[in-house]
Amino acid sequence: MENFTQLDPIILLMVSTIIVALSLSWFSLKIAPKIGLMDIPGSADHKNHDSPIPLTGGIVLIDTFIIMLLASGMWRDPNIFAIIASGMIIGVFGLLDDFLHLSVPKKMIGQILGAVVLVYLGVQVNIFSSPEFFFRTNSFMDTWLNTGLTIFWLVAVTNAFNFIDSSDGLAVGLSGVSSGIFLVIALVTAQPTLIFLCTVILGTCIALYFFNSHPARLFLGDSGAQMLGFLLASIAIIYEPKTGNQASTWFVPILIFAVPIFDMLLVIISRLKRNKKIHKASHDHTFHRLAQRGIPIPQSVLIMHGASLILSMIGFLCLNLPVTYANFIFGLAICFGIMAFIELDKNYS
Repeated sequence: MENFTQLDPIILLMVSTIIVALSLSWFSLKIAPKIGLMDIPGSADHKNHDSPIPLTGGIVLIDTFIIMLLASGMWRDPNIFAIIASGMIIGVFGLLDDFLHLSVPKKMIGQILGAVVLVYLGVQVNIFSSPEFFFRTNSFMDTWLNTGLTIFWLVAVTNAFNFIDSSDGLAVGLSGVSSGIFLVIALVTAQPTLIFLCTVILGTCIALYFFNSHPARLFLGDSGAQMLGFLLASIAIIYEPKTGNQASTWFVPILIFAVPIFDMLLVIISRLKRNKKIHKASHDHTFHRLAQRGIPIPQSVLIMHGASLILSMIGFLCLNLPVTYANFIFGLAICFGIMAFIELDKNYS
């Protein structure tokens, strides 16, 4: 097993991941038409590309992880095995959705199954068992609260990244930012498991961005977007900040994933207000609303990447602040998000 607390193995892992993912992405462009894994123009109201695009991002992600796990021997790590095994469930259900267009209940079954398997394999939130956290019951209920929060968190973040994957380069760019911030945390705190996972995700995102950025030659598909969201949500569970305490570190992953979470809430609440089906795709995402205000969609995507980077850096800085100051800053971020929501939803048609 590699010693991922040294810089050289990390650089080697990153470069190797990028090369493998680039090669697989190029190869997937050739095989996608032959196996029918294509996104057809006009197949849904929100699709505005002109020609069929391969939906192979998920296959590239899955295959890259398998290759890097076998090459590095990191599959022996219990947490990595648990995350990848459960993540594969998400990826397989995503591929079935890309091929067969599964119903919403079937998609949810796959996501919940993946989350339950992760908990069964020993990876879950333990926030309610922490003496530092501001709320706990000191009873068996804490175990159920931890399990329930774990499943809710995994399903919510998985869907947040799936929801936001509706513009070229957006989801893969946000995934790259999130994995990069977690990689910095992992490097600072010397956590080999986290370093490996974040490096492989970041390297894969860098490679996929070459093919998924505007104009996209490859789409993530449900398999890619959901698996990225699930893997990142799982990383947020196992990360150990080492500084601060549970009362001031619990919200850091929320800030790191703030943009996809904000977009999902904006879309869901907006559709409920307008009596639209939540799961029916429409031109009502954050970047659509920015575009309506005169900002071209490619620039809107970059703005959202920048916002994610800033909020993630704020979360990282909060790790070293006193509890009161850190939670005050988080409260300000929530207030800013509410104001942005009101502004973007105002007079939207």
